[in-house]
Amino acid sequence: MRTRLGVSPNHSSFRVGVLRTHLLTALFAHAFAEHTGATAQVRVRWDDTDAARTGRKHESPLLDELRHVAQIPITGAGSRQSEGTPRYRRALARLQESGVVRGEGGAVTLDVAATDRVLRSRGQDPQTATAQAALNTRVGLAPAEAQVRLVRSDGRALWHLASVVDDLHQRTTLIVRGSDKINATAIQVRLFQLLGADVPPAFLFVPRLEENDRRRSRIAALLEAGIRPAALRWYLVEPFLAPARGPGPHSFADLLARLRHRVPLRPDARFDLPRLAAMDRKLSAALHTSVAREELVRAGASADPHVLDWVATHYRRPLPHQLRLCSLLGGEPAFGAPPEEAAEAIVWLEQALGGGAETRAPAPPGLAWVLTGRDEVPGLGPEVARLPSKLVAARLAAARQALSRARAASIR
Repeated sequence: MRTRLGVSPNHSSFRVGVLRTHLLTALFAHAFAEHTGATAQVRVRWDDTDAARTGRKHESPLLDELRHVAQIPITGAGSRQSEGTPRYRRALARLQESGVVRGEGGAVTLDVAATDRVLRSRGQDPQTATAQAALNTRVGLAPAEAQVRLVRSDGRALWHLASVVDDLHQRTTLIVRGSDKINATAIQVRLFQLLGADVPPAFLFVPRLEENDRRRSRIAALLEAGIRPAALRWYLVEPFLAPARGPGPHSFADLLARLRHRVPLRPDARFDLPRLAAMDRKLSAALHTSVAREELVRAGASADPHVLDWVATHYRRPLPHQLRLCSLLGGEPAFGAPPEEAAEAIVWLEQALGGGAETRAPAPPGLAWVLTGRDEVPGLGPEVARLPSKLVAARLAAARQALSRARAASIR
């Protein structure tokens, strides 16, 4: 099962709706491959023919989002439409020999009526082929336009021609697209037939995820705001998942295991940031330790590896909370004013460090201050006894000194 992700490198981060289409493309390719006993290949195609709007500087961060945010297993190094000009010219020459194109003012168009006559003379029915190619919705069997532009006046291939030629070259068998491109099916199926495809690829359509604020709905902006990659994957694919109990899916493999077998085309939806944030909080409370640790590292957490492991395992909070705790535990504490419970917390932590029975009791409110110097770190409890003992001992010593200084200052 071969598919591709058509990526336009015109920005260093995907819009959330675009990444959803790419993630669903990969998931459906792997699902169909499993169902048929085949293997899946997901390649990247850089749609970079417009040099004024695209740049290679954007490609590395976009690949990073595909591989590490969406966790898409990508095959190979990818291809570039900017390097496909010889193929496009050969395909155009073949269409010209068939008598189905016209040239007007330097631009080249496909004559749909001439195309249908040629295909029927070969024993091919373009309308039947179009109907059979669309897997999950009905599509228009004939193009809406009598003439469809294939080439710009400057000689560059336009989307219809370039996409079909590239898919033929890469032997693509599955194309997943947003619902806004349904009307392109009749045109491209005809081009596939004209250029020699025995059977056009299958077309699967997914609803668009409409965005009110495109700047805030870029993937980089969502990650910067503290949304977990795992939660983002879950949110993007949730409408296509079978119901299941327990925590949400943590990985690409989890999503694949829960993907619905039937995928009727749903209505378009609005990007819902509050819902995404709620799903992020829910998943943070039950995330696999290995996934949580990887997300901490990729988000730039700076702490001892044992501290990272402890935070990923025991401090099940949203990613910004975990990052802040890693930072507080990784550097020298700057103690603020001690809370009333500071002395009680010191005694409790001393007993916990010694393995005393008190570790089973609720942790006192001042525990965060003892360990971090701050008292606004929620969620610390008896599990702190499993932090590295040297770290805990050092924090206890520093907290005692800070408490003594505060007491001395109060009686002057």
